[in-house]
Amino acid sequence: MASQSIKRQRKRKRVDQDGDPEFQVAPMVDVLLVLMLFFMSITSTELMKKDPNLQLAEAKHGKKPDPRQKHAITVNIGWDHANNVALFSMDGKSFPSADSLTGILGSRVHADPAAYVLIRADKDVQYSNVSDLMTACAGAGIGTVTFSVITGGGKKAPDAGASAAN
Repeated sequence: MASQSIKRQRKRKRVDQDGDPEFQVAPMVDVLLVLMLFFMSITSTELMKKDPNLQLAEAKHGKKPDPRQKHAITVNIGWDHANNVALFSMDGKSFPSADSLTGILGSRVHADPAAYVLIRADKDVQYSNVSDLMTACAGAGIGTVTFSVITGGGKKAPDAGASAAN
């Protein structure tokens, strides 16, 4: 009887010493798929905020945006050269005027009190259109407005830097 228990213990020790721990691939694939879906969902929302048709203004002293700030409400102001009119858009939706954004901006700031507006205006947009948008922001209760510009004389990507104004 004692000899059988000793044989079992020796057999267990041999298996533990000889066998290498196996690497489980299936859980790693699951983790990679979850990460891939996460990054895909973030990328698509960031792309919707930028209008590739805008040519941003240049600023020599623009500051780089802080990537930790997640409360930005991006509003694009394009310029229609044919009709000489400003085109307002937010989250891929077009709006006829800056005043029509007041209600939506108000609901956004109500949901997130730390929200601020990031204005991406085409370099040909008239100041009166930017002023109208800033008035709409004030009407919605947003006190912080940031402008997106090109830094370094226009040689970098269209969203290279931002300059803040309160």
